[in-house]
Amino acid sequence: MNNDTITDYIFQRLPETERLDFERAMAANDALRQEVGELKKVWKLLKNAEPAADEALDNSFYKLLEEEKGNSKRPVIALKPRINWGNWARYAAVVASIIGAFWAGRQTASPPIEYQTIAAVLPSKTTAIDVPKAPAIVAQKPQKEAVALKESPPAVAKQIAELRKEMQMTQELVVLSLLKDESASARLKGLSYATALNQPANVVIEALIKTLREDESVNVRLSAIEALERFKIKGVLVGQLAQSTEPIEQLTLIETLLRLRAKESLPALKQLEEDPNTDQSVRLAARNGIDELRVEI
Repeated sequence: MNNDTITDYIFQRLPETERLDFERAMAANDALRQEVGELKKVWKLLKNAEPAADEALDNSFYKLLEEEKGNSKRPVIALKPRINWGNWARYAAVVASIIGAFWAGRQTASPPIEYQTIAAVLPSKTTAIDVPKAPAIVAQKPQKEAVALKESPPAVAKQIAELRKEMQMTQELVVLSLLKDESASARLKGLSYATALNQPANVVIEALIKTLREDESVNVRLSAIEALERFKIKGVLVGQLAQSTEPIEQLTLIETLLRLRAKESLPALKQLEEDPNTDQSVRLAARNGIDELRVEI
């Protein structure tokens, strides 16, 4: 089963007929069904976050894990900065340990809340009877209620923002690790997940650019073009068009730059059109691209 088909199914990008075919294949293949289930569970944890913004991503992430481990009574599996996971099941374990460390730190027991019953003094027409003061009653309220009483809405909002930031950092680390993997299929997965990020950190964009410029696999480079189009990195795509010698990559770049309405690509398109050593289909696409962009000038 093609890895792109799996990721397209998870992200609900398959046409209806292909989706039905894929679900029939899953019904007949236990291993495929298990892999898809694991990927869906993990990806569910890695969505809806806001970006981290600096090159100290790794250091701040592991510092946070160490602090949460120190605050928690629960055992946490330590992660080393140089992650080299062999399969997606390991990614799931890593994510589980991160979430466990975060919530373990949030759920350490807070001091009990004391409730005191105060006896009333009952008036009488003849005699004032003082009812003895009842002893203090210490009641341990549920953990969530104690937190709710102690924390104001701004504090809750701050914790939610921190959690989203940590989830974004986790998601970006998974993408970066996949892009460094020796397996082309793993790098393709990383690129698919990168396209689902919302405003990724600069370190992720730089990794995508490096993949486009240096990866030995044409398929990986084509996926990198798609990811960079998602984030509208026009200048890098124009530069790659001027350097590329693979017809399929050149055609993909031309189509992408036309969708982005990148008029800055006109010099590179003109160079391809006039180069007699360029593939004829590429020269034709370049000529059509020039005509299309010039109409808008």
